Formats: sequence, C-alpha cells, structure tokens
Amino acid sequence: MQFLYPTSRQFPFDETCEKIVRELEKRNWQVPGIEVEFQKYGSGAQKLCAVWLIKSNDFKLRFGRVQRTMPGGRWNDTAAVTGIVIPKKELHVYEEESGPTFYFYVGNDYDRDREKFISASRVNSRLNHEPRIYLEYTGRANQEGTHSYSRSRSPYLVHTNDLGRQYDPKGDEPKFFSTYEVMAEFSHYLENTVLAMILSEPIPTERIDTFAEPESIPFPESVGSLFCFGEWREAERIKQGKKDSEKLDPIDRYGLSGGGYRLMPLDGHGDGTVPEIAYDGFLWCGVGEVTESTEIDSLDVPGHYRWSDRERYVIRVKPDRANDIYIADHAAYEKRRKELADSIKGRDQFTDAEVAGFQRARARTIMPINEYQGGYEQPVVLIRRELSFDEVEVVSGPFKDHFDL
Repeated sequence: MQFLYPTSRQFPFDETCEKIVRELEKRNWQVPGIEVEFQKYGSGAQKLCAVWLIKSNDFKLRFGRVQRTMPGGRWNDTAAVTGIVIPKKELHVYEEESGPTFYFYVGNDYDRDREKFISASRVNSRLNHEPRIYLEYTGRANQEGTHSYSRSRSPYLVHTNDLGRQYDPKGDEPKFFSTYEVMAEFSHYLENTVLAMILSEPIPTERIDTFAEPESIPFPESVGSLFCFGEWREAERIKQGKKDSEKLDPIDRYGLSGGGYRLMPLDGHGDGTVPEIAYDGFLWCGVGEVTESTEIDSLDVPGHYRWSDRERYVIRVKPDRANDIYIADHAAYEKRRKELADSIKGRDQFTDAEVAGFQRARARTIMPINEYQGGYEQPVVLIRRELSFDEVEVVSGPFKDHFDL
C-alpha cells in the first residue's frame, strides 16, 4: 500500500498541512486530543492510503483535494487538504480554484455551538429553519460580488445567501473578506496552534505499523461453495490474471472487488437499528456449487437482481480467508414484505418508506461470516474486500472458446 502525503503547494497552508501529517505519523498518529481517520482506495497492485480527517475539539482538517492522477489513470491522489475549520471560521478550497467557500460564525455562544459549527454541514440553513449561527461567503472578483473568475483565485470572499437559502448579514456583520487575509489567518492557526500542539508531544521510540494487514481469519467450510455473476470485462481480467498477471496494468491485478451494491442504501431511511457495516458496498454471492453445465438462469443470489444483458458469466468464489466477508438473510426482507402485502388493501405498490422497512429487516441480520452458526433461510454472502485471482474462477458464460473455459 502506498501512503500519500499532502504534497500540493497550491494554497498558503498546504506546506503546513504536510508537516502536520508527517509529524503525526512520527507519533504513530496518536496525539492527545487529536483524532485521525484515513481513507483507503485503489485496486490491484495500486493500493493507496491517505489521511482523511484530523480533528480536535477546536479544529478540523478534511482532506480529499486532487493533487495528481496516479499512473494508470483510474485513481487520483487526493491527499491534499480541502476543508479547514478553526474557531469561528471554516474554509473550503478546490483544485480547480473554484470558490473558495468561507463560513463565518455569527452566533452568540460559541462554546455552546462549537461542536455543531465544527461538525455540521453548511447546507440551506435558512431554508431549513436552522439556527442562525453562520454566514456563507464565496470567491468573487470584486467586493460587490458581481463578477467571478474562472480557474483563477478570487481576491474577495463575498457574502452569498445562495438564492435565499442562507442567512444574510445584519448590522455591521461583514459583507466581504479579503481572500489573502483569510488564508493567511488559517495558515497562522495551523502553524502556531495545530502543528505546535503536535510538536509538543514527544516522538515515541517504538514505531507502530498502523496499516499492517489484520491477522487472517479462517473461512468456515460449513458455509459451502459460493458463486456470483460477472461481466465480460471481469471474466477477461480473471482469465488473463490467472495466465500472467504481469501483462495486466497494476490497477487490474485482482480477481473481483467488493464495494458494489449496499445492503442498506444511504437514503435517510435508517432508524439507528441497522449495523453501520450494512451501509457499505459489497460483492453479493449466492451459496451453492456451480459447474460448467449449471444453467445461469437457474441460479439466484438472494436479494440481487442480475442484469442479464451484462452479468452473463458464472464465477466460482473460493475465499482464502474470512476477513471482510459477511452474511445476511434475505428471508427477513421477504417475510416483512409478505406481512405488509397481506395487510394492505386498495393499492398495488409499496411506498419508499415501506421498502426501506424490508431493507432494514434484512440488514439487521448481517454478521461476520466466521460468526455464522447456520440457520438462515436465504443466505447471501457479502464480500467487502478484493479477491485475488486464486480466490475466483470463471465457470461458465458466453464465448466459451474465446475464454477456453
């Protein structure tokens, strides 16, 4: 895995952000009062990792700005800082120089509003009748806000109410700020407060590998054989990878990848009873043995709709470990659906909220596959990680001669 640092020098505080990351790394990412979160992405032999969030009670740094395109062209280096919150102020910057977007606290009790100001989103506060605790400003070419630049940094940050969806200034509250002065203030705070706080902590003598691979968990044989459906490009990649993976681009040196359909969609219908893992994306697999003669139309992955025009290959899945593999019972979905169908009269379709109820019932059954003791009526195996070429095998599909199955 390649760790990415904030190497961009686009904005005045970029260099300090790199120092912050590197000094945290020297301290095993453990400094009292500071939380650090990471983002891991990439594929095949191009696995990438970067800091995603650095946060304390007084400040927050959000990373994710694009610095470059990685070799192969599929993944970007997104390790540069994109959002910074300091006491009573927040700034967002973008690689194409749009914005910047600036938020200025105008409430009357920052101690009370601190956590909300640091963590809450900044969307349509007036429209949503939220408390008036901030004003929004955006980059403009003049103090009146009548002109803006394209792909060039604006000298002013001018108040915007975003078509009436944000609050307007009152009395002597600022109508605009100097972009240069705002960025200088953020740079000063990061250098003299955040970085200084980190540097005050001693560097430990023992280095901890934060990104070490977890211990391998044996895959339970009692689950049985697994299969999934694949597209032509996946079958082609698996065929070549098994023959000679070096002929594939580094980003394509993997069998199959998790991260597909979610067990529980991110649509606001969660009720606090669904495990967080259910909101991730998975490779959905059915349980059962498959052979070259198994008719694809006879196979079913519970809860997964097969796109018959694309998913035309049957792929045997043979996990070499249980890490990041889960199992759920689609029967919970069908049971709740039938109960509601039997109880409603006068309509022939379910509401979105009702469907979400079916999804929640199923999502509550998810568990790590190594903890599964059996008993699910319609088990669906959900894989969140990448599978190696040794863990997959194309069993059947069209163009058999082409794939030499």
